[in-house]
Amino acid sequence: MALPRFHIPKLMEYVTHGNRAGVEAYVDSTSKPFSIFWDFEQGSTMRLAGIPIESKFYLIGNAVIARGLFEYSGASGLGAPVRICVSQRDGEQTRIDMDDQLSFFSKFPETNSSSVPALLNEKLTKFFQEIAA
Repeated sequence: MALPRFHIPKLMEYVTHGNRAGVEAYVDSTSKPFSIFWDFEQGSTMRLAGIPIESKFYLIGNAVIARGLFEYSGASGLGAPVRICVSQRDGEQTRIDMDDQLSFFSKFPETNSSSVPALLNEKLTKFFQEIAA
């Protein structure tokens, strides 16, 4: 399943013009189920370094859900979107690893009353289990 890409310049067009409805529509249209905010292919560099691995790093999230974190703290941007790594060492199965959101956000006491970290863990885990099956 391909995830939509969140295009920051497009979002900024709406922000620059003070178009809240445009921001809301764009965020909603790219947040189902999640979107890719950024990716970085690391495997080719690791292979050049003699490490037999394919690896790609992603920032994946749902901006609608993340609002429930930013209501508590601007530091939420450190964990939302979520860091995901898809990797495969030669001869091994592909792995999908992600930050545990409950653990990550526990270092910010002001987010403790937010249900978003648990929701992100649940939804992301379910999503990746479904696409890996």
